[in-house]
Amino acid sequence: MRDPAATREIGLFCDAITFCEFIISEVFGMTQSIEVALCADKNVEIGLHVTLYSLLQHQTLKSIIFLLLKGYSSDDISNLHKTLEPFSEKYELEIINFDDSMFQRYRGLHGNRYTYTRIMLPNVLSGDRVIYLDSDLVVNKDLRNLFTTELNGHAIGVACIERLDNAREKSFYSSIGIMDDIKYFNAGVILFDLKKWRQLHLVNKCIEFADTYPDKLKTVDQTILNCIFCNNNFYEIDSSHNVAIYPWSKKVSHDEKEKIFHFIGSPKPWDFLGELLHGNYQLFRNVLQHTVFKQYASYRDISWLKAKRTAWLLRSYYFCIQKKLSRDLS
Repeated sequence: MRDPAATREIGLFCDAITFCEFIISEVFGMTQSIEVALCADKNVEIGLHVTLYSLLQHQTLKSIIFLLLKGYSSDDISNLHKTLEPFSEKYELEIINFDDSMFQRYRGLHGNRYTYTRIMLPNVLSGDRVIYLDSDLVVNKDLRNLFTTELNGHAIGVACIERLDNAREKSFYSSIGIMDDIKYFNAGVILFDLKKWRQLHLVNKCIEFADTYPDKLKTVDQTILNCIFCNNNFYEIDSSHNVAIYPWSKKVSHDEKEKIFHFIGSPKPWDFLGELLHGNYQLFRNVLQHTVFKQYASYRDISWLKAKRTAWLLRSYYFCIQKKLSRDLS
């Protein structure tokens, strides 16, 4: 039988260790967890599962995950926890049901407007910073260094950067006086300085811009963000945090690790016939097989929601097939 005095000493020793960890964390800024936010309606449910599973698979710190959701039932939330069950000790999930009715007057992307909720994160969340992730990613790297990245006074950190003259909304930007030679970013992965957003009232500025040009937002809130932060008014994070993969892109090499792969454009790997049309479907499938949707097949699991989305994407399907044929025949 253990000596009571020894037990007390062990308890005091453990308390001392805990206290020291707290002091070290406070004094030296050692991060004990990262905070991540995603915004998802039912159209991206399968992509959400893949994004979250791959995220937690590669994290060394606990992840506090904020999900802004639309249309998800209690069963859907339960399925998310089932997918993430192997990492039950590594995450906390906070569900936020966000009403996107305020965005209905703005231009949508393939009929979808829920992505505008991304610009509301500084008003919805209470923390000082958060990593925003789209729901069409495969996250193959630890994000602890990204979360603690110094933004040098900027309100956002972004990657996947190119020249503005390659943007879909190039003519709109030119019409409001933004020069073609400045940088343009994809908004699929963003490190938000939420505190600075609040200080500079940037949510209000985004909404004011959208109210002024409601029918000009070709890439929805990404158009807004690139206007608000034009003239390179953002911090460039490492390009490995947002690697663009289009449906017609060549297959990703097995050697490409420590990256966040972003399925930009449509059809997505989970869309109708994505198994056949998406050049990197296997990259997606490698993670999908670990989720509750491991038996999913786009040609078999057809719903009204999917049929409606497929109709919206008909032009994208045509363009995708055209690009693939052109690439294969060249």
